[in-house]
Amino acid sequence: MKVSAVIAAGGRGTRLGSDLPKQFLDLGGKPLIAWCIEAFCGTYLVSDVVIVTPINYVELASEIAEKYVCSKPATVVTGGGTRQESVLNGIKASSADTPWVAVHDAARPFITTDHIESVCLLAFEAGAAIPGISCPDTVKKIDSAGIVLETLDRSQLILAQTPQVCRKEDILEAYRKAERNGWTFTDESSLLEANGIPVAVSKGTMHNFKVTTEADLRVARMLAAAMELDKDK
Repeated sequence: MKVSAVIAAGGRGTRLGSDLPKQFLDLGGKPLIAWCIEAFCGTYLVSDVVIVTPINYVELASEIAEKYVCSKPATVVTGGGTRQESVLNGIKASSADTPWVAVHDAARPFITTDHIESVCLLAFEAGAAIPGISCPDTVKKIDSAGIVLETLDRSQLILAQTPQVCRKEDILEAYRKAERNGWTFTDESSLLEANGIPVAVSKGTMHNFKVTTEADLRVARMLAAAMELDKDK
């Protein structure tokens, strides 16, 4: 079985404080988004790659795709007002002959081909899957005033990551239901859950973090430099 890779790069990265969206910033000598593109292009499970980008950066994203997407069809489409709308645009632009989709945040540059394949293979068995990591800290639920209401059992909690993999027909039906009900979700798993689709969890990795702030970018650049040193040994 094959999956279409939809790389969600429609955000503008305002929390990072850069004029250029974070997905296009330099990371170890290439655009941050290029790291995930190469990981998805490295697996036999991916049939095609769709990059979702802000409308003003279609040309730049197309240039990056031409350089880093090897031996697979690539498409660049514009995003919408929300992640939900942007990902839907990407799914609609993916190969009609490929029944599965893997949606990944462009701001998670250190996903590996091995982890992509692990999540995909689990999804093929379970119907849908996401990577996730356990919560290392104690988790508190608070009220609107910032007062602790309860301490949650972190053994039953995970931090969800991407890629999130499922059948295209399932996620498209979930989108239709969300539109009918006026629902907006922050990830594909939430859409599937709301539509009664079970989602399995594959073991994620701390390296698959999302670059959101300037501090995250500094950590990412240090990690990229360390990885380059390891390759030279």
